[in-house]
Amino acid sequence: MSNLPVAPPAFDARVKARVQRGPDVGASCALVFLELLALAVIVVVWPFLDHFDLDPASDTETVSLWRYLPALGGVAVVAFVATVLAGRARATVTAVSQGAMAVLVTLAFFAGAALQSHQDARDRPVVGAASTGLPLTQVRAGTR
Repeated sequence: MSNLPVAPPAFDARVKARVQRGPDVGASCALVFLELLALAVIVVVWPFLDHFDLDPASDTETVSLWRYLPALGGVAVVAFVATVLAGRARATVTAVSQGAMAVLVTLAFFAGAALQSHQDARDRPVVGAASTGLPLTQVRAGTR
């Protein structure tokens, strides 16, 4: 035998490259922080500044979520796109965290839409006896 150095094999299926999770975790934390910051601005700061008024004699308008839900939906879409991109890049920590954020923001979106449609239906005037010209007993009984 000779004392020549032996080169490692060009490809060894048994040796697995160690996955570096540091950049993945860092990207995941940064994206979650930015999304939470965006949600805080959409849900807290924007409505506060939109309805901030120091005049006590001015009329107050009711807060409608329909103005803020498109921005909330935009955050959900961005989180979903980040999930897909992280999954394709095999960044599992980012993919899982962005998937969870996408699901939670989507649930908040649909809960806000359901709440606002319920409030809109509750605030809508009900057709009653005053609009039909009939006594209230006939309106309730359905007779004319």
